[in-house]
Amino acid sequence: MQKRLVWIIVIAAVILAVVTPVAIHETSKPEFCNTCHSMKPYVAAWEKSNHAESDCMACHRDPGFVGLMKVKLGGLKQVAVELTQKPEPEEIKGKGEVPNRRCESCHKLNELSGPTAITFSHELHAGKNDLECVTCHGDLVHGTPKTLKMQDCLDCHQEKKGPTKCESCHQDRATMKPQTHDAKWIAAHGTEAKKDLASCTTCHTGDLGQEKYCNACHNGVAMPHPTGWAQNHKVSDVKVCNTCHEKPVEGGKAQTCISCHKVEIPHPTTWTKDHGKFTLQNKNVDCYSCHTKTECSNCHKVEMPHPAKWLSTHGKTVLAKGTSSCYGSCHTKSTCDSCHKVPMPHSSSFKTTTHGATALTRGSTTCYTCHSKTECSSCHNNYTHASGFFAKHSSEYAKNPAKCNTCHTNKTTCNSCHSKIGHTENWLTRHGLAVGQYGSELCVTCHDRSKFCSKCHQ
Repeated sequence: MQKRLVWIIVIAAVILAVVTPVAIHETSKPEFCNTCHSMKPYVAAWEKSNHAESDCMACHRDPGFVGLMKVKLGGLKQVAVELTQKPEPEEIKGKGEVPNRRCESCHKLNELSGPTAITFSHELHAGKNDLECVTCHGDLVHGTPKTLKMQDCLDCHQEKKGPTKCESCHQDRATMKPQTHDAKWIAAHGTEAKKDLASCTTCHTGDLGQEKYCNACHNGVAMPHPTGWAQNHKVSDVKVCNTCHEKPVEGGKAQTCISCHKVEIPHPTTWTKDHGKFTLQNKNVDCYSCHTKTECSNCHKVEMPHPAKWLSTHGKTVLAKGTSSCYGSCHTKSTCDSCHKVPMPHSSSFKTTTHGATALTRGSTTCYTCHSKTECSSCHNNYTHASGFFAKHSSEYAKNPAKCNTCHTNKTTCNSCHSKIGHTENWLTRHGLAVGQYGSELCVTCHDRSKFCSKCHQ
């Protein structure tokens, strides 16, 4: 029995001795790693990387028997996790450690070159200062290789108390260009500068600084714009603005100007003639963002915009200054006519021919929009139709017909009350016939029978 047990142990040892190396060899291949669901994308990335000629064990195990046992025991654990938990690839990312000693088995630090145009030493960073290779090259094999930027270096130097002066790495700042400064950088740098101006000023100081470098390129305009620039940014040539603000919209206009000013900037050649109508129709446009009230008033010859009580007082201003300041720039003749209900301005014959009839037809309030009662009385011999005038108007007419005819030029005005009987020159010789036809009641409307008629009929 004991002899049989010995043979079993010997045979098992032989089988183990034969199988184990084979198993170790087979389980160390990328093909075996690729059988796990969670490892598939990492194997696919490795196949496309510049490390595709190196197998998994070159980076994921230390040399020697101890290193082999550690990685195989870790592999058994990973197989168990894969079978029981079925993790997604994202869940295992970054869990495979790759210390510097494994990288150095192939790469000699003192022989590695650094980035171009700067002073850089792999031996200083990864050797003397113990910076992990994966800090900069972590996704080199199993992901998208990281594109290092100067800010990455600055962040690390600040954290590790390393030098941050440009001269520490850059021998000649004037010829230095970060990776972002490609052919499209000039067009894009404004947007990027707004996001993080501090990153620009790490290089652009002194002779390369904002005042000498940025302002000179921007035609002397302070860059970035100082506080209050939006309120005081008048420039002599809009092309200076379009150096940066050149996002074209319809008609090739600068979007940034239109979006803020709500109007085409610079104004078109016909703007002086058209701006009045535009302003009346677009109340949201703030002209005073560029212009002053004084500037507008001096050009319009009247206060602009019109004050609150302008409608009730503008007539006097127009009579004094004429309608030229109203028409053309803002208002049209029809604008005035529609409000005044009579042609504006009045024709040259209006005063002597039709204004009386207009006043009678439309009412004197139409006139008082611009004219005062005193103004009317001064022309009409200081005479106004006071209360009770209608009862005695015949005697007033008899005294001075010309005064009445100034307004009452159409005989139908009189005839509408006097039954179309007009007092002609031979009226006295024929008025008896009219009295006989129409009756004396028509006459007493104006005449007192006892006093007026008795003068002739005693």
